[in-house]
Amino acid sequence: MYLPEFERVIYSRNPLIQVACQLRFPVILKISHQEPVEFQDEIRSQYPLFESMQPQFPSEVSQVIQQFGLPLPRDLSYSFKSEDQRWQLSISKDFISLNTSVYERYEQFEQRFNEAVTIFKRIYQPSFYTRIGLQYQDLIIRSKLGLEDKEWSDLLTRHVAAELYNSELAPSIESIIKNLILKLEYGQVNFKHGLVTVKDPESNSGDLAYLLDADFYTEQKVERDEDVWSILKHFNQSAGKLFRWSITDTLHIAMEPQTVDITEL
Repeated sequence: MYLPEFERVIYSRNPLIQVACQLRFPVILKISHQEPVEFQDEIRSQYPLFESMQPQFPSEVSQVIQQFGLPLPRDLSYSFKSEDQRWQLSISKDFISLNTSVYERYEQFEQRFNEAVTIFKRIYQPSFYTRIGLQYQDLIIRSKLGLEDKEWSDLLTRHVAAELYNSELAPSIESIIKNLILKLEYGQVNFKHGLVTVKDPESNSGDLAYLLDADFYTEQKVERDEDVWSILKHFNQSAGKLFRWSITDTLHIAMEPQTVDITEL
């Protein structure tokens, strides 16, 4: 899929609700059978909050498994959070990931993840990577952008949400769910988007919003010592193009774009 070039910007009124990056690798049993004490020691200054998580199963499923004398799956994952809980670093026997709700720019995100991955590689020595993924979730809420008087067709491009351009159909639409897997120069993107209802916890009322969820990934084998960061950089660049390609100039301007100063990178 060809995505047109756009000027790189940072939005002052950022619609991102979460950014996540994950590297998957062949199973390392050491992580399942031994608490990551050494790993925690080296990242604890940035991620002081710790919890371990086990998969949860409905009681009826657990009973059936036990009746057949089978062991319950015990695939532990370990979560390390920043003090404000807005950054979360996770590891399990087959992945390491970082996600945040306070993403500002890719270079800062990459630096934090790169530091953690460097420590992880030294301690656990993954053989190679089986999947590399970078996911962006943007939630467009008109009331937060002063766009209550705008139709969705004023904010989203026709090639993304053609249904919202139909004057007879659009007023009746309460939900749209689309899931596209698109081939890119580097891997694929699972592009899910549509109208969703967002609950306001204070008023307990619902607000109609538009979610743009783009999960860029490759499942080609990547050697441990290869530069996975060049792949992720391409994903980041494609993510910016895909988002800008999906929105109109009206929405773009409402989010107050600021040109990125490349001398600061």
